[in-house]
Amino acid sequence: MNGLLEGKIAVVTGGSRGIGEAICLRFAENGATVIVADIETSRAAGVVTAIRDAGGRAEAIRLDVADAASIGPACDGIVKAHGRIDVWVNNAGISQTIPIEELGEADWDRLMDVDLKGVFFCCQAAFRIMKGQRSGKIVNIGSLAGERGGRFAGAHYSAAKAGVLVLTKCFALNGGQYNINVNAIAPGLIDTQMAAELGFLKGDHPDIPLGRLGTPREVADTALYLASGLSDYLTGMTVDINGGQFMR
Repeated sequence: MNGLLEGKIAVVTGGSRGIGEAICLRFAENGATVIVADIETSRAAGVVTAIRDAGGRAEAIRLDVADAASIGPACDGIVKAHGRIDVWVNNAGISQTIPIEELGEADWDRLMDVDLKGVFFCCQAAFRIMKGQRSGKIVNIGSLAGERGGRFAGAHYSAAKAGVLVLTKCFALNGGQYNINVNAIAPGLIDTQMAAELGFLKGDHPDIPLGRLGTPREVADTALYLASGLSDYLTGMTVDINGGQFMR
């Protein structure tokens, strides 16, 4: 361990697979006590086992980010057990590939509940704790689709992720005076199970200048930077990880 997060308490929502799992492992490698917060408790327990087997510290809690009323008590439980929350990563999310002319209200509402409303109320709960501490780092996982629209993902997913990027700025503007840094990551095409299941990874991708897909570990490396003291003068920003597929 090189200790970038030594002694820190870090919560990762949706930490049981894909990008979330990679972030949990990377944080633990760097000394954090990782709280794997996920609705899929058995998978979360597997991540905890992997971390502990490697000599790290972790535990799993069940958290459904779409259930706003449960988020505050979950945060309180973490603080009661560990005394503080230093890092909160909003990674939990779902996606769909419904054609825009077929997108219905139920699908819209379900995705917004998880991908946007859940992020807001997780940010809010973490913010309250960090405000009292007068320190903290919040990292939101957005998407390339939230910056340029969704070519493969549904319009509701793109709209939710765009909202996440604006929420990042809102919390950053309100958190600066309390030494709270709030930043976002916008991944492009990342080689995950969920992306494969949705068909995002099929075929060639000549529009990626670096000529390959990204990996969960590469996203996790950026999350580590944003969660650590290396990014203390960075807030309200979105870091693009897309191999050059989208450039500002």
